[in-house]
Amino acid sequence: MRTKRDAERDFMERVFVHWDAMYRYALRLTGSEAAAQDLVQDAMAKALQNFDKVRPDTNWRAWVFTIVRNHFISGTRKSGRETFVEDADKLPAEPEPPIGAALDALGGDQRFREGFEDEVLHALQTLPESQRTAVVLCDIEGLEYEEIAHILQCPVGTVRSRIHHARKRLKTALAGYAAKRGFGHVA
Repeated sequence: MRTKRDAERDFMERVFVHWDAMYRYALRLTGSEAAAQDLVQDAMAKALQNFDKVRPDTNWRAWVFTIVRNHFISGTRKSGRETFVEDADKLPAEPEPPIGAALDALGGDQRFREGFEDEVLHALQTLPESQRTAVVLCDIEGLEYEEIAHILQCPVGTVRSRIHHARKRLKTALAGYAAKRGFGHVA
């Protein structure tokens, strides 16, 4: 029989170690440091509550990212603040937010800004949520397509498509930025 001490150690080794990555992801979802901290805290409580119900061979990182995403969606739906659309490409283009608002939303935390310049943060923020989430999980957090599909609860092909479209939009949005920094012709 597993002792309480063993269970706590297992939780720390398998789940709690992902706190920083969960926070970065939550910050990108919410756009607010306080909301991101609350989201991660709530997700961590839910993970602790259900920890003993999950198989030991579970991909723990994907599991906690799924909890963060689902908790965010549930909270957003309850508050009625946002409508989720799977195919954001079919929506009419929204006006771009002022760069300051986008950067405040994404860049308030120095850990997030590290390694990114304002133009990159702005380009990420202007992506549709479904594409931004997929490309952030892949290219920034380093998750595999299968893990992302599990988190987003969609087929791997959908993940690949979202990442492809996000990268294409980022390439277009950042072409001038890349040229100014000597990365050659980017089109």
